[in-house]
Amino acid sequence: MNLVEDYLKRHERSLAVPLIILALLSVLVILISRRLSNNEPQPPYLKEAIPFVSNTYQYFTDMGAFLDRAMKTLSQEGIIKFKLWPRDVYMVTGAKNTAKLFGPPHIMDPNMFHTLLMDKHWDMSGDEIQMFENDKSGRKKVPNPGMEDVPEINRHWYNHHQIYAKYLSSAKYTDIIANTFYRFFAERLDHDHPLQEWRTLTLFSFMKTVMAESAVKSMFGTKLLELNPDLIDCYWEFDEVAGALVWGLPKFLIPRAYQIRSRLHSMTRKQTEIAYEEFNWNGLEDESDWDPYWGSRFAREIARWLRESGFSVRTASGHTMATLFGLNGNTLPVATWILMQLIQDPPLFRRVREEAEQAFAFDKSIGRRRLSDVAKLLSMPLIQSVYSEALRMHISFTATREALEDIWIGGYRIPKGSLVQSPTQFAHYDETVWGSDGHPASEFWAERHLNTEEKEPRFSINARPTSYFPYGGDHAMCPGRHFAKREIIMAVAIIVVKFDIELVEWVNYDGSKSDRPARNDKKYAGSAGMPPDRDMKIRWKRLW
Repeated sequence: MNLVEDYLKRHERSLAVPLIILALLSVLVILISRRLSNNEPQPPYLKEAIPFVSNTYQYFTDMGAFLDRAMKTLSQEGIIKFKLWPRDVYMVTGAKNTAKLFGPPHIMDPNMFHTLLMDKHWDMSGDEIQMFENDKSGRKKVPNPGMEDVPEINRHWYNHHQIYAKYLSSAKYTDIIANTFYRFFAERLDHDHPLQEWRTLTLFSFMKTVMAESAVKSMFGTKLLELNPDLIDCYWEFDEVAGALVWGLPKFLIPRAYQIRSRLHSMTRKQTEIAYEEFNWNGLEDESDWDPYWGSRFAREIARWLRESGFSVRTASGHTMATLFGLNGNTLPVATWILMQLIQDPPLFRRVREEAEQAFAFDKSIGRRRLSDVAKLLSMPLIQSVYSEALRMHISFTATREALEDIWIGGYRIPKGSLVQSPTQFAHYDETVWGSDGHPASEFWAERHLNTEEKEPRFSINARPTSYFPYGGDHAMCPGRHFAKREIIMAVAIIVVKFDIELVEWVNYDGSKSDRPARNDKKYAGSAGMPPDRDMKIRWKRLW
């Protein structure tokens, strides 16, 4: 029994009256809205047991089941409507409808979701969230019409976007952060695993520790983990409740989720306060690509900008906490799923190893092999296809926009102020787009994104951006996607090149033997990468 169900059973009498009142108010609101709609045609309404309550409750507590139920209606119309109290939400699928969702930001605004994250993940104060909400100047260098007189220091969306674009999305700094990650990860692999010695471990548990630690060090420095030795464990507790926090129930119903957020925030705040105080902002390290206090140049420049713009330590440390989720919430599950697929299929493992080995070379100066050509590794066709297929299969998030004016989707008017959403798993599992003879869209197929008609296989995503958007779409794509790709592929490559690996058995997370392989853990549906719902026990031996 999950936390919410247990709470509701113990407090069902005390909650009965508020729920009844909520239901009656919801009915009243919908009756009024229908009266005001002048009998316009409406999209199919997602049926529910308690009108305008059941959908909201299931959305907050069991997104996987909600999406499964929504898909049955969406497969017929391509658009449905439901109440996410008190908002009207229109969920869409199909290329044309999704293209409307990814429309211009002055019509389909992604900022409301970002400010929601500032509240629920950053734990940012209402006053400081309002500083962003009051900024209507836009993210581009030229302010929106009528906003030309806004001082640059108050152009918070633009300044935020510029730091991300320069220090996280650009090729130069993406490579620096990825190479720093690779160095930490390779050092741990060598330190923990003696040459030519077989070791037994559970794969996802290993990745959640070693890969996550290496990613945190590369992005945020070593000081964060030195000050908080149990940060990785606390992060994974946060990862489990992060989705519920964004759209979820109030604090009195899910106190544990808020307690975990508070504990993790106290850890990042400790690091932020010390880094602000002890880092030499006037020394050579201020121009360095990495330092132990802040880590990457990206993290340091964000911290500098937030302080100079009048934001608090609470906000700066909240940004670190939220970025931890962005850093690990997709990459760790996806890298693990790729390795699980390769280990289950030894011929595929060997083919990927053969491609990856072309990017490694023996370095006489250090007396061992090293990754010498990252660009070549990232361009390998089979590796790219496997990576893209893992994203298609295992990323589940709901792209969300707020309509800033009335728009039309699928023949229906979407009123200003409504939310429009499109879940990736609808688009990514569409048989008409992804199905192939003998390879349905619901199954992993390593060669799905290879063009084999030419002499040499060539990587190709044969789908529109509206059918494949694991990192979001259009104006609000994940700025860390380039680093994420490098991190995932580099981690997988060094493991398949450096280790011989054998599958022992599938195990549940309590250590007991599982009677089946892993599947997507639908507890995480709608929020990020869906991790495996059980682990893979393996034997491996380091070769060099």
